[in-house]
Amino acid sequence: MRKCTWALALLLVMMLLAACGEEKKTETPSAAPTTADRAVTTGTDETTAPTTDASVTTEPESTPTPEATPTPELTEEEKWYNSMIQDSLMTTGNNVRLKNVIEKARAGEEVYIAAIGGSITEGEGAKPYENCYAYQTYEAFAEMFGTGDNVHFINAGVSGTPSSLGVIRYQRDVVDKLSGIEPDLVIVEFAVNDADDLTNGKAYEGLVRHILKQENDPAVVLLFSVFQSQWNLQDRCSKVGAFYGLPMVSIKNAVVDRLNDGSLTNAQFFNDIYHPTTYGHAIMKDCLKYLFETVDAEEKMADDITVGEYFWYSDIYDNVQMIDNTNTEIVTSVGSFTGTDKNIGSVRYDNTQTFPLNWSRAAGSDNEAFTMKLTCKALLMTYKSTGSAGIVEVYVDGELVKSVDGSQGGGWNNPYTVVVLENKKSAEHTIEIKMAEGSVDKMFTLMTFGYAE
Repeated sequence: MRKCTWALALLLVMMLLAACGEEKKTETPSAAPTTADRAVTTGTDETTAPTTDASVTTEPESTPTPEATPTPELTEEEKWYNSMIQDSLMTTGNNVRLKNVIEKARAGEEVYIAAIGGSITEGEGAKPYENCYAYQTYEAFAEMFGTGDNVHFINAGVSGTPSSLGVIRYQRDVVDKLSGIEPDLVIVEFAVNDADDLTNGKAYEGLVRHILKQENDPAVVLLFSVFQSQWNLQDRCSKVGAFYGLPMVSIKNAVVDRLNDGSLTNAQFFNDIYHPTTYGHAIMKDCLKYLFETVDAEEKMADDITVGEYFWYSDIYDNVQMIDNTNTEIVTSVGSFTGTDKNIGSVRYDNTQTFPLNWSRAAGSDNEAFTMKLTCKALLMTYKSTGSAGIVEVYVDGELVKSVDGSQGGGWNNPYTVVVLENKKSAEHTIEIKMAEGSVDKMFTLMTFGYAE
C-alpha cells in the first residue's frame, strides 16, 4: 500500500511538470529584435553577439569633428612687413563708392580702374613696367574681386607733371582712352609732383571734384607717395580727402619710420632720390591692397558722399577743358608758332607722345603773337621745358601779366604748367603770347592750354 501511494505521488508530479511546459509554449512571442539586438555578421560563418545590451536603446555614434589646422605663427619679418603696410592706411573714408566697385566686380560686371599721377604712377623705377604699383594694384584688385577678365585698367601717369596738368588732360588721357567710358575707380597720386603746382591745391581739388561728379559715381582713392628726402605734400592733399570723405593711403606713413630705424634701407625702397625700386612699388601695391581688404570687411555706410557748392580750397578748376591745335575756334592766330614739335616726351604705358598737337616757334623766326579769344575764369598754359628755349611774354586783354622762361622746370623736354589768369567770375578775354626782347633767336613750344568757364 505504501508503494502504491509513492508511485501515485510521483505520477502526479510528472503530470504537473508536463502541464507547466505546455503553458510556457503558449506565451505571446516578444517583439522582433532591433538592430542592436541582432548578431553582427563578420563575413565568416561565425556570429558574434552585439556589443550593446539588447535591453538598452543607444544613439548612433557621431562622426568626430576634425581638428582645425592651426594657423602658422607669423615670422618676425612677416609681422614687421604687415605692420608697415597697416601703417599706410590713413582712413577708409566713406566706403560706399569703393564697396560699390567691389560688388560690381564680384557680380561679373565690367569694372574700369584708372591711375593718374606723375612718374611714379607712370612706373619709373619698376622693372619691367608691369611691376609698377599701378599695374600691380589693378592685377591685385582683379584677382581679389574679379570673375575673369571683367576688370580693366588705364594708366594716366606722366613724368614730371602736377595736378594742374592732370586736371587739363584727365578727359583725354583717361576717359577718351577708355573710349568714352568713365572709370569706376581712380587712384590719384600727385603728393610729390605738386611741388610744381602753382595753384596751391586748387587744381588738385578741382581734379578730385571733377572725377567725383562723374555720372557713374566713381570711387576716388588718394595716394601719397614720398621722396627719399622723406618729403611730400600729404598735409595739403589730405585736407581735400578729409573734406570729401575719401580713402587715403600714405606711403610716407608706411616707410619713414622704418627708414629711420634702419629696418628698411633707402637702397631697398628707392631707385633714386625720387622713385621707388621694384620692391618699393610692390610695397605701394600692398598698401592699396590692404585698403581694399579693409573696406571689403567693413559694413557699408548708409549714405554716399556729396559734392556740392562747398569746397576746401576752390571749385574754380572743377571742369577744365583742353585746348590743342585742333581748337581753331579759340586759337584765332598761331602767329610765329607755326611748327609742330616732335621732340617731346612719351608715355611709358602706351608709348604715345605727351602733347603732339602743339604749337612750336623755331629759333630766329618772326615774332608774331599767338592769339586766343575765349570766355573763362581760369586759364592754364603748358609749355615744353628745355634748355634751348627762350622767354615769352603773356598778355591778357593787352596787359602783360606774365613772363615765362621756357628753360625753367628742369629743362628735359617735359611739360611745365603755369597759371595765366584766375578769377572768380568768367569773362571774355584775348590772350597774346610772343617772344620777349632778347629771346627772338630762341625757340619756344606751347604744348597745351586748359581753361575753366
